[in-house]
Amino acid sequence: MRAFAAVLPALLLLAACDDTTTGPSVAIGSEFQLRPSESVSVENTDVELRFEVVTSDSRCPADAICVWQGDATAVFSVQLGGASSSSLTLHTTGDGRQASASGLTLTLVRLDPYPYASRPISPSDYRALLRVDPASDR
Repeated sequence: MRAFAAVLPALLLLAACDDTTTGPSVAIGSEFQLRPSESVSVENTDVELRFEVVTSDSRCPADAICVWQGDATAVFSVQLGGASSSSLTLHTTGDGRQASASGLTLTLVRLDPYPYASRPISPSDYRALLRVDPASDR
């Protein structure tokens, strides 16, 4: 028993270093939130989604008056199994809110925080509310 007690901490340390563990998973049809550099796996698939970066944000600040609502652009990666990932660019307006890859459609429901002219947004402060659905055959 004493030998087991001595080996237990080493086993726990090895388990903590195992890089085959998966992160959080989301169900198809559900909404979920990601921060830049966060990823999730999609339940019952081999797909992993990752929020890469917001590349532009020209949305009209909430404390301003604009003639155009503006748009923000966020980049996500989709990886199927161990294959190389594909990049999806989603927008906060128009048809660009959704794109398909690996048999799934990713929709950008909302990008937070909404800009204010008096408060710049740090790249790490963004949160993407997303929904993943089966890709439709159009």
